[in-house]
Formats: sequence, structure tokens, C-alpha cells
Amino acid sequence: MHFPTHSALTCALVLAAVPCAQAGVESVTAQVDHNDYDQARGSRDVAGVAITGRTASSRWQLNAAHGQRDFGDTAYSGTRLGASLHHDWSRRVSTRTSATFSDDSPVFANRDISHEVKLKVLPNTLLNVSGRYAEYYGATYVSGWSAGAEYYFPRVSASYRYSRNHLSTGGSGNGNTLMLRLKDAQGRGSSQLWMGRGTSAYASDMDPLLLRDTRSTSIFLRRNHPVGEHLMLNAGIGKTWHETRFARFNSISSHLGLGYHW
Repeated sequence: MHFPTHSALTCALVLAAVPCAQAGVESVTAQVDHNDYDQARGSRDVAGVAITGRTASSRWQLNAAHGQRDFGDTAYSGTRLGASLHHDWSRRVSTRTSATFSDDSPVFANRDISHEVKLKVLPNTLLNVSGRYAEYYGATYVSGWSAGAEYYFPRVSASYRYSRNHLSTGGSGNGNTLMLRLKDAQGRGSSQLWMGRGTSAYASDMDPLLLRDTRSTSIFLRRNHPVGEHLMLNAGIGKTWHETRFARFNSISSHLGLGYHW
């Protein structure tokens, strides 16, 4: 694993310039992610930092990351900046808008913009619908929408999302994602499990022509573990099975993060 530590540190210092002690800032998190593809398809490393906070009825996040995609004989690097805003308009209606921007390289999306609306229909049930537009390296873009539901119980929460996307290089695809979350009986810790399956799931670090007729199945497990009063350690691991027109291959993903919460 070769993390771009110098550029990641630069990103961290830029975001750290925001006065974290000011009112509204809730946490600062640093994280690293690694993806390893089999059949000599290379690897992808990303290191980043995020600042989250709250102002009145809004929750916001600023984030930056630097990554590298190594294809074996060729490697690319890229830097991404992003922000998101979640606003509660009433007790039943909320929205979330997010946007990320990056340089033109096969590491991140050049730009990725989404808007989501959530509606509370029961005390423990939310319905959501969202739209998304993204542009990628090689003048490829994806537009789409998704809809789903979230259910909350005392310690367990579950969500399901169906998505539909159109790829500019041709064709369309759909996806299904299920998430389960279990809170610890005591404390702030929790465990989360994601399971997904879909077609034409475009990825910024892979060939868009190869992915035109791609089917993938993925699973990812993450643990959020409190360390003392203010620190939270995040660790996760997952696997994705890719099926293309030409071959089948797998990728293993890992995540490690450490956050300070006020």
C-alpha cells in the first residue's frame, strides 16, 4: 500500500485552517482507503480528511482527499474537494445536497453533484428520492436517480435503495443496495453492513467501455469503535465481484479512519 502522504497532509492542513474550536464544529476525521484488484489490474489508494458541524437546523461537511490509481504500467494521481449540506425544513421534510470536484484524472469523478429529499412518513420510517449527475475522465458522464426507505428501531436500523443510471457511452443500469446498522448496547459504537448488486456501475478508476455491460456484487463490513471520550476508530473491509463482457475479476477494499468528536 502506497499512500500519497505528502498530498494528503496538504489537504489536511488546508481543511484544518478552519477554526475547529468555533461553535458548530462537531468532528474532524482522517481516513485512508485501499482497493486491490486481482488479475494484475492494479490498486487504488486514497487518503483524506473531513470536518463536520451543525448550525441551527443544518448539518454540513467539508472534505478533501488525494488518491492514486496504479494500473501496473501506468499510475495517475488526483485531488478532490467536496462539501455537503443537510437541512431540516420541518419535522417531516429534510434535504441533502452534496458536490465534489477533482482534476481530470482516472482517480475521482471530475465533478459529482447530487440532491436528496427525505420524508418522514412514520416516527421510525423515512422515504427518500434523489438525483445525481457526474462527469468522469475521458469525457464520460452519468446521470440518474434513486429512491429508497429507511427504518429505525431502538438499536437496529435498515435502509434499502434502488438506483437507475444512464451512461453517456451507451446503455443504462440499475442497482440495489441494502444497509444494516447495529448500535452497541452501551456507548457510541456500532457495526454496519452494506450489500449491493447492480449493472453498469461506473467507477472513476476503470475503463468506461469495459464497464458498459458490467455487473457487480459487493459486500462491506465496517466497525465504528469509540476510544475514550472523544475519539472514534473506524475500520472496514469488503469485497466486490465484477463481471464484464470480457472477464471476471475481484477487488478487495479496506478502510481505516480516526475521528475526534467534541
